[in-house]
Amino acid sequence: MPMSELQFPPLQTAAPSDDTASDNTLLRENITALVQIKNENIARIAQGQVNITAALVEQKWHNRHQIYPYRVKDEIYGAVLSEIISHQPRLKTEVLARLEAVYQKLRDEEAQTLSRTRALLENSYKTPHL
Repeated sequence: MPMSELQFPPLQTAAPSDDTASDNTLLRENITALVQIKNENIARIAQGQVNITAALVEQKWHNRHQIYPYRVKDEIYGAVLSEIISHQPRLKTEVLARLEAVYQKLRDEEAQTLSRTRALLENSYKTPHL
């Protein structure tokens, strides 16, 4: 279920009076509502009501501001490697071989992460130390 379809109790935005006690009560109610929302989201994802791929896409969407700089860095590295290869064609095979090796390593690590995530969600993951 996408975040836009989830129903949450509305948070209060205005205090009924300027009294400190009512402000504290309002703050406490808002914190309680936020904790409830967080717990419902965790329970929804942990209970398998959404598939792993959708959960990962949702997390990437929420963390897009942190992901964007990495994309920019990738584009800069790609442009630099392209310039190196265009000026030094003899290095092309070596550069491409190293890139492929790094890509294969990252792919293997991602596959391990996804398999562990799936095992954790299915309660079948066993740590090597326990």
